[in-house]
Amino acid sequence: MKRFLVFIIPRILGSYFNVVALFSINKAGVLAMQTFAKVRRSQLRDGKNISLLEKAKRESIEVSGMDIQTYHWPGEKEAVLLLHGWESNTNRWRNLIQLMRKEGYDIYAIDAPAHGNSTGTYHLLPDYVEAAYQMTKKFNITHLIGHSMGGMAIFYLLYKHQNTSVSSFITLGAPADFSLIVSGYQRRVPFNARVYRSLDAQMKKLVDMDIVSFSSVHFAKHITQKALIMHDRSDQTIPHTQSIAVHNALSNSELVLTEKNGHSMHQAEVCEKILLFLSKN
Repeated sequence: MKRFLVFIIPRILGSYFNVVALFSINKAGVLAMQTFAKVRRSQLRDGKNISLLEKAKRESIEVSGMDIQTYHWPGEKEAVLLLHGWESNTNRWRNLIQLMRKEGYDIYAIDAPAHGNSTGTYHLLPDYVEAAYQMTKKFNITHLIGHSMGGMAIFYLLYKHQNTSVSSFITLGAPADFSLIVSGYQRRVPFNARVYRSLDAQMKKLVDMDIVSFSSVHFAKHITQKALIMHDRSDQTIPHTQSIAVHNALSNSELVLTEKNGHSMHQAEVCEKILLFLSKN
């Protein structure tokens, strides 16, 4: 029954958007955007994982009426900001945080809007970027590290705010083309071209770019910071060719393609390469 509902509900939604578009094309686009941005909040697990978060200095910052949870593990080295991916939270960095603390880095992290301990219902990338930008300004962040959608947030941040304290960044399994994400959404929730055009119009209102134009490949051409671009060849969520395209567009980057780490990219091999990059930059 559960499997049947997982199959049928998105199709009902797609059909509903198509019907709404017959009467109000704008309303159909709004509904499609809201459904896309609605987050299934992941649960924080008990035990030592929570203990690590509780050891952090915790504050909140305000973005678009939402309280964004921030974390800080003080250290004497450069300041690093960690940005998690879609339907995740700061807890996903637990392996890396423990290793970075041993090395003495000044570690900051945030739960994205509507994720983890942050408030909100919808996750829109500009809000995530605004939260990250506030952190870079307030704490003089030197290095950015982002997983999946957090990596795309880094590209948009550095494109939109080119005069920052950031000197280098690392992305793990990050998408390059927003159109790839929307195409996946449209396959799950099959709506027609009329609804897509309306969703595209909502995108233009949000970021002054259409869905196809919103691409880290485009952003990368305007970014000068040193970068480490990591992706696993077996990633079934975001193809590794996305990172190859971004690497080719950047002026100062290193590309590392791993094997058998999947999309999560939290394994010891990945953490070691991150620490090595940070030590040299």
